[in-house]
Amino acid sequence: MHDNQKQIIRVNRFAVPSDGRDEFMALLESTHGIIRKQSGVIDEMILEQQVATDLFSVLAIIRFEGEHVLQPTIAAIAQADQTAGIDRQGLSRRLGIEADIGFYRHAGQN
Repeated sequence: MHDNQKQIIRVNRFAVPSDGRDEFMALLESTHGIIRKQSGVIDEMILEQQVATDLFSVLAIIRFEGEHVLQPTIAAIAQADQTAGIDRQGLSRRLGIEADIGFYRHAGQN
């Protein structure tokens, strides 16, 4: 059982042009493969919605046991990116992806 009061939920929202969708989704799936292997990750999901003929809205939601899980997970992704030669910011610019990233807690918590 997980303590909801300590949980952190990261919500990544991406506006993805259709031309770059396949390449972006492949990277996102690979990233979530790394995330799933990390200790303290409760669950994760990737959702998408086509909002226009040439645009997708993609949500990536990750639920962590607490703040102590964030840095090790970020480090694991950074290491995998470095090994694979992935430049996320460059890829986002090249594909025209806009991102909105936020960390949330369950409502009613301080």
